[in-house]
Amino acid sequence: MIALAVLLGSATAAGAGEAIPVRPGPWYVAIGASEAVGVQPVPWDRHGVRTDQGYADDLTRREQSRWPGLRLVDFGCPGITAQGALDGDGACRYVAGSEVATAVDFIKAHEGDVAFVTVDLGFNDIWPCLVHHTVDEACVDAALSRISTAIPSILAELRAAGGPDLVMVGLQHADPYVADALFGHVGFAQETVGVFDRLNDALAAAYTAAGAVVAHAPASRGRLGFHAVLNACANTWMCTDHNIHPTPAGYRVIAHAVAAAIAGAGATAAGQERSAGLPRPVRSGAGRR
Repeated sequence: MIALAVLLGSATAAGAGEAIPVRPGPWYVAIGASEAVGVQPVPWDRHGVRTDQGYADDLTRREQSRWPGLRLVDFGCPGITAQGALDGDGACRYVAGSEVATAVDFIKAHEGDVAFVTVDLGFNDIWPCLVHHTVDEACVDAALSRISTAIPSILAELRAAGGPDLVMVGLQHADPYVADALFGHVGFAQETVGVFDRLNDALAAAYTAAGAVVAHAPASRGRLGFHAVLNACANTWMCTDHNIHPTPAGYRVIAHAVAAAIAGAGATAAGQERSAGLPRPVRSGAGRR
């Protein structure tokens, strides 16, 4: 009976009639909006539905070489704003009242067993300012102000729940609207580059101040480049469905950026190896870095 348990990987012998359960892998906690849950258009819903081909899914598979048995818990809510994630104002309903509060409760309940957290918010604060191929600068200013207030509060709550060693990764956002240059809206596309530069600068400042690492988005930095337009067509559905969500290839690009941020943060150090915490990550050449 004991031998069978060992072969099944469910327990190991510890004494007469006693077994010790094998510890499962650590958790990856995803917080965000539609990108966090892999939304993509499908034939029966061109606006998009949740899929298992999002960056969080890609990242979970990718990071198995670092954290064997890594598991994903995804609290993302399509359409939610940064403040909405904090106070519960969104289409999704959560046990603790909001996306952030529910994630915080989960982190507390799994103390020492969370590998890292990703925070992917802010896009839904900005996009209403970019409708009808027009940039509403006053709207952008107000949205950035709200983001610069909400994101630090979110990160502070996560830090308080997970402690000083919690690895937090904050995502920036690539600009899908540069693809509109191909459809006669060059001026609008150029203006959106500046909007996303401001958004990403605000996000990076908030992430860095809170001790989170930044997953950098491809940035045009003030200019509408040919490669940026091509990337928008390849990595989003803008050029086929005029849908801002990433394609499977686009989600892999995001996963790569997050993985690079984790690796650059030295996430194999104290945060993963504290005595009360996670199993040591595997150091092998198997990871795609």
